[in-house]
Amino acid sequence: MAPTDPTYTAVPNPGTSSPTEPNFPSPDPNNSYQNPNPRDSSILSPPTPDPDTANLLGRPGSEYMPAPSIMTRDSTYSSLPGTPPLRGDDRKSWGSGVGLAGAAEGISGVEQPRRPGSVRAPSNLAHSSLGWNNSTNDRLSVSDEDDEQGHITPAVAGIGAAEVQTEKPRWAEVKDFDSTPKKKNKKLLLAGACVGVLAIIALAVGLGIGLTRKSTKDGSSSSSEDGKTGDDGNKSDNSGTKTASTTASTPSATATSGTQGSLITLDDGSTVTYDNPFGGEWHWDESDPFNSSARANSWSPRLNEAWDFAKNRIYGVNLGGWLNTEPFIVPALYETYHEVNGQTAIDEYTLSQNMGSNLTAVMTEHYETFITEKDFIEIASAGLNWVRLPIPFWAIETWEGEPFLERVSWTYVLKALKWARKYGIRVNLDLHTVPGSQNGWNHSGRQGTPNWLQGVMGVAHAQRSLDYIRTLAQFIAQPEYSDVVQMFGFINEPNGNALGKDPITSFYIEAHNIIRDITGIGAGNGPQISMHDGFLGIKSWYDFAPGADRVMLDQHNYMVFQDQPTGDLDELKIKPCQWWAASTNTTFQTYGPVNTGEWSAAWNDCGLWVNNVLSGTRYDGTFDGYEGKATGSCDYWNDYTQWNQTTKDALNHFVKGSMDAFQDYFFWTWKIGNSTGDIPQPNPFWNYQLGLQQGWIPKDPRTAIGTCEGDGIASNPFSSFSNAAVTGGAGAGMISGSDSSSNPWPPRSLTNIAAGQMQSIYQYTQTGEPITMPAPTFTSPGSSATIDAGDGWANPSADNRKAYASFTDCSYPALYSAASITSVANACGAGLTQPTKRSELGSIQQVKKAAYPQPTTPPARR
Repeated sequence: MAPTDPTYTAVPNPGTSSPTEPNFPSPDPNNSYQNPNPRDSSILSPPTPDPDTANLLGRPGSEYMPAPSIMTRDSTYSSLPGTPPLRGDDRKSWGSGVGLAGAAEGISGVEQPRRPGSVRAPSNLAHSSLGWNNSTNDRLSVSDEDDEQGHITPAVAGIGAAEVQTEKPRWAEVKDFDSTPKKKNKKLLLAGACVGVLAIIALAVGLGIGLTRKSTKDGSSSSSEDGKTGDDGNKSDNSGTKTASTTASTPSATATSGTQGSLITLDDGSTVTYDNPFGGEWHWDESDPFNSSARANSWSPRLNEAWDFAKNRIYGVNLGGWLNTEPFIVPALYETYHEVNGQTAIDEYTLSQNMGSNLTAVMTEHYETFITEKDFIEIASAGLNWVRLPIPFWAIETWEGEPFLERVSWTYVLKALKWARKYGIRVNLDLHTVPGSQNGWNHSGRQGTPNWLQGVMGVAHAQRSLDYIRTLAQFIAQPEYSDVVQMFGFINEPNGNALGKDPITSFYIEAHNIIRDITGIGAGNGPQISMHDGFLGIKSWYDFAPGADRVMLDQHNYMVFQDQPTGDLDELKIKPCQWWAASTNTTFQTYGPVNTGEWSAAWNDCGLWVNNVLSGTRYDGTFDGYEGKATGSCDYWNDYTQWNQTTKDALNHFVKGSMDAFQDYFFWTWKIGNSTGDIPQPNPFWNYQLGLQQGWIPKDPRTAIGTCEGDGIASNPFSSFSNAAVTGGAGAGMISGSDSSSNPWPPRSLTNIAAGQMQSIYQYTQTGEPITMPAPTFTSPGSSATIDAGDGWANPSADNRKAYASFTDCSYPALYSAASITSVANACGAGLTQPTKRSELGSIQQVKKAAYPQPTTPPARR
């Protein structure tokens, strides 16, 4: 039984709330309840503005907003004859309009400064039986003025340890596979023996033979001969011992691989049948754990084959809410600790505080159960070939005053990389949070005001962020992992309207230089870099550092965080092509590759906590500023079980139009956890897995090709990238002196710190030891020897400066409340000039590895 207190109570809507009532304005033109006198929607459907002249974050003067919206334009290409192909030389874009993003009011707030203490110390919250209710504990507080969206954000002083939950929450339930442990008996043993014999026979007759793709102009990849699964993916010798963090399953001397209908043994020892109708081939060999010969489907290259960003198409999903939680993705987790001692859990910061001494056990259970190996099987079987893996900075470490669970989620990063390798899925590793918050939204870890690159602590937070980017780049650049992690999103969604383009550009160039100093320059040397547009519009980045090596632009396009789209289903379903199918190929031709790192199936903002906890929705008029402007009731949209087939068909077209418009994309998100409220499966617009099951997500993403052309959008042929550097060709790594001098690091100024004051703000000092992330442990079959899994540091000679640390006996402001402070006397590190490149440093002989706390075993489940 799921926890019953607290439960989610829907915000009441004063208007007609049921689709069965006579005045309910159904969006279905074939619905018998259609209002014969529809409301005038002209006010709620303004003309689509030009993003180059409009404030894309909403009303003038509004710097912060609850979530991104229609920040940039995108486009697509037309369908090709016959079976839906890869991009090929006939890739096209579309001419159409663009949309404008909405915004909420500004945010402000003040917190009490934290007490000085030792830096880089793990948070004791996860291991303490004490709460946060002692008078000596400095607490961060948020004023009522921070409440820009109507959510509850009381001061957090006086938080006690929450009561242990003994019931398994619904978000932890797995319905698609039977994984309930069972007692062993003779019948099961006999059945297991039969299965083993059948598996051996199947392997002997070639059950694991894969599909062959011819090398063609349409971007399909060539591969080794059918069924070859030997050493072509192995990139390390099988000797030596390395840092341990996770333990592989019991070694087997027999290499295994398979295609449709083959039997897979999972990490937990259970078996499932591989059901991938798209020619995927899995591969896992305990004696060769870094073999990268698997492929997600027949139209995608094997992991050890080159990905062509001009031809191969990214069909991807995000694994949101797993390692970096969000209230609307895992509502039951937040509902369980919704309010403790007067504090409402609105982000992972307050959730971690509300969990008290339960933090380690509960978060570990969440990591263990929300996304599993079976999800990766389903993703490949859905015709997808990439995942975007959002991770928080606390997967690496926490500093004093940060309540997050430190390092445990890294164990599951390693699991994700193993499963992605096994099923041939490429990974876009996304650093989703950074210290201080880069945007002030709940998914940055702390909802409120961005303190990163803003205020007197802005540069100091960015210095820590660069350290974490270096740590991750060193890990994923190792040959053991570079075949899997082929894209690195080094920071998610910095809010450009709040922070300004110039400081962000300076950070981007510095991050690029750090990453490429580690990986080397040119194709095949480390991952493609994914660089978010900061909600400033894709076009504003066309001139970004033309010599930057393999930088792909990233845009996040949502339709609903503004005045709501209106119209019947026939009008709604074609809006993605109308709004976004205008400039992807312009971007490809003018700049280079671009991906839409986030989008959803939502055509309104209905749902549980989609706009932050307890913020209501624009659609039903309960969101701040939308009183009296309701478009309709959310009752119909909140519960997908009420949707009729006409609704699902229209939404399917909407999704296909989005896919066709974006071309390379990652849907947000793969799954939504259950709620303890009246609607157990909330937020269906955002749930790819549920949409597959119910029919509003296409079973084969290739069927989306040509949707925009069918909707009447004219095509525009795309041939090739004009700048070879974006794929590691000629000129890569040759950033001009003018670009570097125009955007130095640290930045010359911040939005609220003038150039003349930059010498007076806080900095950290480069006296700390760089953090090296641990690798998994794999044991050679038939022996106790471990297989070399890398030491976490790909290039010891690159960027070997010390890490940033606090000055001893010097106090810094509170980590999330210094954005509004613009001047300070005697700031720690003020005016310090610090080296940023290896050429400015002497050689460091040895990089120390941080002590690694072993992950806590999840609590026993019923």
